[in-house]
Amino acid sequence: MQRAVKLIGLALIYVLAFVLVEVFGGMHPYAWTYSAVPAALIAAWPYFKLCERYPLPGIAMLCAILLLMVNFLIGQGHEIFAIGCLVLGFIAEGFRKLWGNYRGRKGTIASYAVLSLMPFTKTCVWWIDFDIAKEMNIPNYLDVYYATHGRMLNFDILITMIIVTLVLAVGIMWFFTRNWNPREQYHVIIED
Repeated sequence: MQRAVKLIGLALIYVLAFVLVEVFGGMHPYAWTYSAVPAALIAAWPYFKLCERYPLPGIAMLCAILLLMVNFLIGQGHEIFAIGCLVLGFIAEGFRKLWGNYRGRKGTIASYAVLSLMPFTKTCVWWIDFDIAKEMNIPNYLDVYYATHGRMLNFDILITMIIVTLVLAVGIMWFFTRNWNPREQYHVIIED
């Protein structure tokens, strides 16, 4: 039971990194638009520890589902964000299975790169339905915030930020996993 609590605790630390970046993103439109970059840097350590300590199937999906649940709890959830989190979670799990059967360094790096793209699913909400995105946020934001935010949503910025986020995610996870040594066995549920 204690090990299961530690697993959930590490996954929540991972989610907290994304939520903190989202909170600070409310201070300025650029901070929100580029939130995937600091999130990719901050969330790398807890994800690395999860994959190293618990080389089990479902770790990437657990992180995606927890992030989705927390966003719905704080009023930031949307159907597009939900679909994006679930799809990216499945792809990340596939990479973990494909490269190393949940114990491989390459699978951990690739799965983290995929998960680092989750903030862009929230950006897609802004692209698809700007008015709904405004309703999802704190009502007292100034109209200037949204006007500025709308001008920043162009295809060049989106592609640039995806590339920068992927490069940083791969780089930081490569750094953390350079001495990769996952546990051979780990049983989360222990019967007394």
